[in-house]
Amino acid sequence: MAHLWVTTEAQQWAVLPLEDDALTLTTSPPQPVSHPLAEDEALSNVLLVRTRGAEGVTWVLIAGAGSGVSVNGLPLATGLRIVSDRDEIRIPGVSNLYFSTESLARVEEFSGSGQTLFCPRCKQEIEKGSMAVRCPSCGVWHHQTEELNCWTYSEVCALCTYATDINAGFRWTPKEL
Repeated sequence: MAHLWVTTEAQQWAVLPLEDDALTLTTSPPQPVSHPLAEDEALSNVLLVRTRGAEGVTWVLIAGAGSGVSVNGLPLATGLRIVSDRDEIRIPGVSNLYFSTESLARVEEFSGSGQTLFCPRCKQEIEKGSMAVRCPSCGVWHHQTEELNCWTYSEVCALCTYATDINAGFRWTPKEL
């Protein structure tokens, strides 16, 4: 799930999951947009809006003309910008934000798919309803049960270099900049 890295009152980085379809970024912390904004209200806010299409989910940053908003140090000249993983968003009067698409590995019930899926570690079928982990990096499912601990069997995913420690946390945080 996409999220924003925001600073707390204690000046620590914290994760704000993007669960709503639109947020106003001119408040600290950002707040969901719970009703349609009037035109003058929309122009005075900086919004982050989720769009869904054939290609999947895209997040769009919207700001009024002359707002002073920048992404990665470049002004938001047209008032619109599709944001990408690790983009820094600067808004005058608001602490810097970082957009991230990184998700964490988690054990969950496999809901099935339109085709038979096989675990890349043990080569056995992953059955609907069994506990499994989807690699956040490459998207491949692995078993994760008492009998078949395929995800945590090795230090990295069977198909990529993503670490398999369930409690590892995010690989990237703004403090690494």
